[in-house]
Amino acid sequence: MEKKGFMGRLKILSKPTGKPQWKQAIITMLLMVLAAIIAKFLGLDTGIETIIFITMIAAIIIDLPLPIRKIIPLAIIGLLMTVLAFISSSLALSSLPIFLFFTVLWSFFSLSTYIFSETVGAFGFIIFSCYFLSVVLVNRDASFLDWGLYIVLAYLVASLLFIPKLLNRNKDLSQLVASPYLSETSLERVFSIRQILSGIPLESRDYELFRIGTYLTGFRGYSRMVLSHLSGESREIFQKFLDTANRSSSKIAASIMSKTDSVELESVDVELAHVQNAVLIESSFNATLQIAQNMHSLLKNANNLIIKEKIVNEKSTEKLKIPSPRNSLKDVLGANFNLKNMYIRHALRFALAMTIGLLVIYLTHERDAIWITMGILIIIKPDVTSTINNMIVRLSFNFVAILLAILLGLIFPHYILLWIGFLMLFFFRAFYPTYMGLSVLAMTVFVVMVWPTGTVFENSLARIIDITIGAIIAFICAYLILPSRVSVNLPHQIAQTIRTNQEYVEHILPSSETTYNHQKAVSAFRNYMLEEKNLESAIRKVEDTFNDVEDDLSTYNEFWAANRKLAADVSAVGTLAESGEDLPDISRFREQVTNSLNEMALSVDKNVVLPRARIDDVYPNSGSDNRSKKDKLPEDLHNYLNWIASDIHYLQELVEIAIKSGALKKYQDMA
Repeated sequence: MEKKGFMGRLKILSKPTGKPQWKQAIITMLLMVLAAIIAKFLGLDTGIETIIFITMIAAIIIDLPLPIRKIIPLAIIGLLMTVLAFISSSLALSSLPIFLFFTVLWSFFSLSTYIFSETVGAFGFIIFSCYFLSVVLVNRDASFLDWGLYIVLAYLVASLLFIPKLLNRNKDLSQLVASPYLSETSLERVFSIRQILSGIPLESRDYELFRIGTYLTGFRGYSRMVLSHLSGESREIFQKFLDTANRSSSKIAASIMSKTDSVELESVDVELAHVQNAVLIESSFNATLQIAQNMHSLLKNANNLIIKEKIVNEKSTEKLKIPSPRNSLKDVLGANFNLKNMYIRHALRFALAMTIGLLVIYLTHERDAIWITMGILIIIKPDVTSTINNMIVRLSFNFVAILLAILLGLIFPHYILLWIGFLMLFFFRAFYPTYMGLSVLAMTVFVVMVWPTGTVFENSLARIIDITIGAIIAFICAYLILPSRVSVNLPHQIAQTIRTNQEYVEHILPSSETTYNHQKAVSAFRNYMLEEKNLESAIRKVEDTFNDVEDDLSTYNEFWAANRKLAADVSAVGTLAESGEDLPDISRFREQVTNSLNEMALSVDKNVVLPRARIDDVYPNSGSDNRSKKDKLPEDLHNYLNWIASDIHYLQELVEIAIKSGALKKYQDMA
């Protein structure tokens, strides 16, 4: 394993996470122009600059890839928090102590939102960026009521984005449901989509299609790991099956989105037969047959749902909800709001660094101070390694931006440079957040081009110096103030995460011998959350440190996502217990789940494939079975237990392939 150098890190860190958002960028720029025209018409000349930038921020929030039922409350929260941020800065003009109070408050609590999730933390960062903008823009020319009016106007203009979202809300949901059937979708992405869909009423068909797609995604990732260890004819046969299965899966995704005909699976049947024949010749190929059969079965089940919908053609009013994560405010704070959590330490460092930087802005309103503070804002991260990575990306792209700005300044006259600057603002929106390096480059060129005084060369040189000073301050804060240096024993951390999940299961799933205890369940959940965050940090440490570990990272990310999903599904059963519902005795199922998790933890610790503990699929609740009415499970519980059973099956597959591939022999002692 070779450690990454500068260029290796830059290459990995600059990798895009999606496609440029050209359409969103065009619409955002049009909305910004519209907001400026309305502000000018209303005589709000002193607030035009503020209205333009807040319109862009509001558009970014509303354009988040979430269902409209979740975007609306998020936009309302964004509006309220932005108004409060500008009012805070307006009130702070009267007193330095008030300014310090608000700055510490906004910087610490905005960044501490990372303890809830990466998505919530990113939203908190956007909110703090609004506070930063308010410190830069707010002056005594307008009252705090005026600043509130500017923000409300910006959000009202940006809210026009809700019109297409309302018109396409069913299409958007169908795209989310279909996403697991696309071959490029990872299990981690599916889990993210699952969180997006949680709590939203879905048709029973869509609910079941998404559940099946989740496990198809899991087996697709698992199959890629198996394929990497095959060679010769075996590899060729299995590769053909996977290619055929992926094409059929993509057709199913298209059928889900368009609600059209079912998909012919004869080609998958043929390739499955080839895999079966290969197993007869080479018994060691048996693991691939199990994967192929599972994927074939999942595709067939999904296709049958589409066929059934086509034949019945009923507009069913029955709605099902994917259970929401059981992360209550009290539970999350109890588990994470302490100095053991790297994000809380980060929030403290961030609050100190930003208070110092913003204090200089407050006292001087110097441009250099603004950009030094901006350097801190965009570079400081929760741990030393991530901060260094951010320095590499941000400084590299800023340096390129400066060279580009100087070149453009030599070629074009000043009035053209202003238009180029606003073109760069368009590119910033198009590249944010999927091409972070290019978005930083575009924003830097924009600032250099539209800066009111000085030549392009002077502005360029000043910006690179300011950002560099901010980067140095960010690094010093990350390195000296409660540093988060991650010590990694990755196999042990995986086993520990599985064990805390096992403990959580024991306190949630009902049995004849135990009764549900809220305090014990909360305590177990907190323990699991802590270990999950430790696992996430450990995986990032490996990714940031070594070259050529993509296969191992794929395995570890699958472990992380699969454990999160199991905990979420167990939490769903916990919500039934919390509601006071009288749950039946499922002692046998509970025992099988805990035994399976214990066996997996031991396998990981010993790096030996142990015999799998048996776990049965939940008996289906259907009118065709012979169970008595009292023996049938409540519909919600039945669905949740089926999810849990599938989670366990997939985790067992992961443990076996991780051991056979040798992934669990590595990363046992990383400082």
